Amino acid sequence: SKCLSVLTVGRKKVVQLSIVHCQISQTTQKSGSKRSQTQRSSIQECYKRIEIWSLQDLTLVDGRDPDVDDPCFLLHFDKVRTVTAITCSAKYTMVRALVALCERHCQRPLNLQNFDFPYIKPPTYYTNRGDCVVLSQICFYACNLVCLSMCPVPLEA
Repeated sequence: SKCLSVLTVGRKKVVQLSIVHCQISQTTQKSGSKRSQTQRSSIQECYKRIEIWSLQDLTLVDGRDPDVDDPCFLLHFDKVRTVTAITCSAKYTMVRALVALCERHCQRPLNLQNFDFPYIKPPTYYTNRGDCVVLSQICFYACNLVCLSMCPVPLEA
């Protein structure tokens, strides 16, 4: 069994964050006559919401340590909930979605702590341009550093 985080927007623009428990069960079915019976197995997934929170009640998202590749983060509702994403990239994707939904449906900024903020809210230069622009700017900076390191420095006598 596994748990999933699900974001939903309801009819009245109410945003809910749910933890869904997924349990996989395997059943065996017999078919045919008594002489020649065949068994078929089928895998069924059963989903059940075990916790539901309103995005309006979310007061803080804590990334724990921005310098460590850690997929865990903390959601502060009435209690602090620990969420573990599949990867660190999935954690940032989830937080970007929470930020966008909070700005759009709650008309307030979401409080964030311990995140690498350029990955959450990139500066306007990066907005909607993709990773290629980020990579090209990093290469540009590296090229400038190489050029500066090759420049002769006059020695004072």
